[in-house]
Amino acid sequence: MNDLVEKLFEKTWNLEHRDKIIDRLKKNEYDVIVIGGGITGAGVAREGVMRGLKVSLIEMQDFAAGTSSRSSKLAHGGIRYLGHGEMDLVKEATTERNWMRQHCTTLRPIPFLFVAWEGGKYKMRDIKGATKIYDFLSDKNEKYKNYKQRQLISTEEVIEAEPEIRKEGNNGGVIYYDNNVDDARLTIETLKEAVIRGADVVNYCEVLEYVMEDGKIIGVKCKDLENYKEFIVKGTLIVNATGIWTDDLLNDYPEDVPKPLIRPTKGVHLVYRRKDVKNKMATIITSITDNRAFFVLPRGDFTIIGTTDTDYKGDLANPYCNREDADYLIESVKYYFPTAELNYENLLATYAGIRPLVREKGKSESDVSRKHIIFFNKNGLLTISGGKLTTWRKMAEDLFEKVAEKNIFPDISREESFSKQKFKIKMEEEEWERELKNSNIKIEEDIALHLYQQYERGAIKILELIKENESLKERILDENDFIKAEIVYLLRYELTPHLIDVFCRRTEMSLFIDHKRQLDAVKVVAEIMAEEYNWSPEIKEKEISKYIDYIKNTIAFV
Repeated sequence: MNDLVEKLFEKTWNLEHRDKIIDRLKKNEYDVIVIGGGITGAGVAREGVMRGLKVSLIEMQDFAAGTSSRSSKLAHGGIRYLGHGEMDLVKEATTERNWMRQHCTTLRPIPFLFVAWEGGKYKMRDIKGATKIYDFLSDKNEKYKNYKQRQLISTEEVIEAEPEIRKEGNNGGVIYYDNNVDDARLTIETLKEAVIRGADVVNYCEVLEYVMEDGKIIGVKCKDLENYKEFIVKGTLIVNATGIWTDDLLNDYPEDVPKPLIRPTKGVHLVYRRKDVKNKMATIITSITDNRAFFVLPRGDFTIIGTTDTDYKGDLANPYCNREDADYLIESVKYYFPTAELNYENLLATYAGIRPLVREKGKSESDVSRKHIIFFNKNGLLTISGGKLTTWRKMAEDLFEKVAEKNIFPDISREESFSKQKFKIKMEEEEWERELKNSNIKIEEDIALHLYQQYERGAIKILELIKENESLKERILDENDFIKAEIVYLLRYELTPHLIDVFCRRTEMSLFIDHKRQLDAVKVVAEIMAEEYNWSPEIKEKEISKYIDYIKNTIAFV
């Protein structure tokens, strides 16, 4: 095991050592200070340390608490952008997807069914053409290829592939491939890739203002939201990677940048058991209300339905699904899956996220480009915004190309695709099977698969915890695959201050545990956290109440 892999499992990036991280932020002077701990900021931090720079990252909430834990959970090329003529964006996203599948964590290839419906928005010739271009752009002149190439299928083969789908008006279709991903875990693992190379990374720390000298930003004044103490972090280059909060951090706008820059749009998702939706694969469907395309996405025993796309003017930190959002999605899914049993009684969960779209005049919510924008302002602040979850690495690479052009760090590495390296947490399934066998620990197959898919090399550490205490292999709830040992792993090896962080970002328990059973699960997890963190009964009850209030808001319309 090499040194960087060993660093993954040093107990230094956790709550116990958070004060030491804060102390380093106060004392050190950094080459780069990244503001924002979503996937964009995480990618910038990783790219920076891999290029030999001294990097810190400061996040106001928990890591991935904004858009990066509230996506459609897909690493994909964005096939719909072909209809907007954005070939370069699709090329970029599909090639990044291919690299991610082989080198990152939690990605799982899934087949997508794209049906040509009589009188529908997409004709068979359009679907054939789009999927052909999609695969062509993905693989041409690229080292990393798509999982599989598209397959044209007849009307009968559509029904064979997806037996419960609507039969009337089915003119055949195409099966093509993209990937599931746990967006929040991808963000956490990307941050860990930066941490093991020396980055100082902290959450629940708000940037209050910039420290200025001769008209240039030379640092940030912060407030530690865990103890409300203020301090200053000094650095050469400050990067605003705050997504939907970009405008809040922009103290000056260049002339060619819209003001405000960000057009926030809300995307809502619903979670059901797969047996209730009755889908076998991922499917693109169009709304029977406004003809907008969205997904029906399998995720193990569950199905994620979404997303909506509407302009948003509410609280950026706390968007929620409402009845109108839910009805919009359910109505169309029932149309295309007539036997689906979808109602509010068997709805497991909902979640809503805000996309940080870069403002474009005269375009609807769904037509705004997902390209990213990178620019300096007169005070030296470097802002990156827009983009897609899938293109996080390329966005970071482009940012440092911008930095290199300014010659801010003369010795910075400029090797092309320098950061297309395998994550240190990455582990092939054969190795996991050997480790599991050699451990002599008996765990059920579904739990073993869950641990591998979510944590890869981290699953070995989870086995070690079980070996120390066999009771940790118990499920949190009998009906789900989450176990006690993974909670202990997250608390000891990841910076996870609060119970809501465990449920919403470190795991997907907020999505795949029925909202009616959340309190049962929370009591189990809170007990583990109370023991690990030495919580008082009052702190434990406060943590439980905060998370349960969040869950109540996600299903308030039910």
